Amino acid sequence: MSDLTTQLDEARRRWDTLRHPFYQRWERGELRCEDLALYSGQYRHAVVALADLAAKGGDSEHAREERAHVALWDDFAAACGGEPAEPLPETRELVATFAAAAPGAEADAVLYAIEASQPPVSQTKLDGLVGHYGFAPDAAGTTYFRVHAELDKQHAAEAAGRLATANGRSDAALARAESALAANWRLLDGVERALSS
Repeated sequence: MSDLTTQLDEARRRWDTLRHPFYQRWERGELRCEDLALYSGQYRHAVVALADLAAKGGDSEHAREERAHVALWDDFAAACGGEPAEPLPETRELVATFAAAAPGAEADAVLYAIEASQPPVSQTKLDGLVGHYGFAPDAAGTTYFRVHAELDKQHAAEAAGRLATANGRSDAALARAESALAANWRLLDGVERALSS
């Protein structure tokens, strides 16, 4: 594991979205269907932005998979009554942060930071959907989470491998990834704000 990957893991711990109140309420079964629907419309922008970032990273197979996952997200959104929505300011910030990552180490650092975090987050969401919100474990509406609970382990490892051989710019890559993790947290803040207004 490279020094950069170790630093990225420290940043992931600082911005662990499983500690965010929205995801904690999800895990405890305290959200309403309308809450999940609003969230699904906002986080869809992040799913699309991650597909764009994977394309920028230069791995065409990864980019293809991420683009296909937008449809899986849409299955979840449909199952909870969500639909595409105009992005909130916090959602726009996340999309802009992903888009600002330069190809190479910056893109790989953001991909690693986000995707290494996804397996436990996806599993927690899946468990919550099945345990509290009436979703069947093998339904189309849960496929996105089943896939990301496993596949992102591989994607994170691939990004870490590229980072281990990257030359220079590790400070910029770390800063970009930390910005993306913070923006991912703030997207959830925006959802919470919208739900309380």
